[in-house]
Amino acid sequence: MRTGYARRAQNRAANRRGQGSVKKIDYPHPKALEICFKEGAVDGEACADPFTIELQMYLEMKGFPHKVHIVDPEKGKNLPDWFRKNNWDGILPMTKYDKDQYKLGSAETMMALEKKFRVPLMSGGGMGAGRFRGKTVKNLTLSLLKSVRPYDETNPDWTDLVHEFKQLDEYLVQCHGKEGDYMKSKRFSLWDIRMVPALYNLVTIANYFKPGFALPEDVPHLRSYLNHAFEDPVFKKFCPSVRKIVRYYEPKLNMRIVLPDDVV
Repeated sequence: MRTGYARRAQNRAANRRGQGSVKKIDYPHPKALEICFKEGAVDGEACADPFTIELQMYLEMKGFPHKVHIVDPEKGKNLPDWFRKNNWDGILPMTKYDKDQYKLGSAETMMALEKKFRVPLMSGGGMGAGRFRGKTVKNLTLSLLKSVRPYDETNPDWTDLVHEFKQLDEYLVQCHGKEGDYMKSKRFSLWDIRMVPALYNLVTIANYFKPGFALPEDVPHLRSYLNHAFEDPVFKKFCPSVRKIVRYYEPKLNMRIVLPDDVV
């Protein structure tokens, strides 16, 4: 069973490039910016990890020139020397800039770069957005799909996720029609960047691993928000294919999914 989001995703190119922009910019930006992303199921391509997608979106919106390394720490593959010396735990994404500045993880990277390089300025989200965390959705997605319980009130992971959906919907009521299609403006805010990839992964592939998933009917503002966000050009540029997202979650869930041939 496929959701509408999954069907739309199949019309997109399966390969979303991770290579950074080489355009010149005339505002302050990190020097010699290099990023290490986790290699996906296809050699030489970044995986469908939402942390990877959110950092790619952030760099695209900021316009920072950067160099990408597609690595696999577990196999010791393509690791730059600076990665080996400063990241023994293999945390990804990892960033290096301004000679000796190193950041681990997408959130730490975005916060550090945004604090130092404010132009172009990005909103952090509307007032009160801080109570929502993309990490919450990411964690609930894994626990929900691992659970043998159905998507109903007997499943605490499902009830927690529904509660999160309803809180999001209530908050979006304050934003839609007042501050634009997204949380703060017509452009993605930092909040959107943290939330959208995680929500997309969930609603796109949940039914492949455990059929029966659907967004609750009583979250219309969240539904509207996702319809806008999933069609945003910045997200679509880095949006993974359904097949890549499924392959990303398979080892995490210890499952192997046989996908139809028409699933890109």
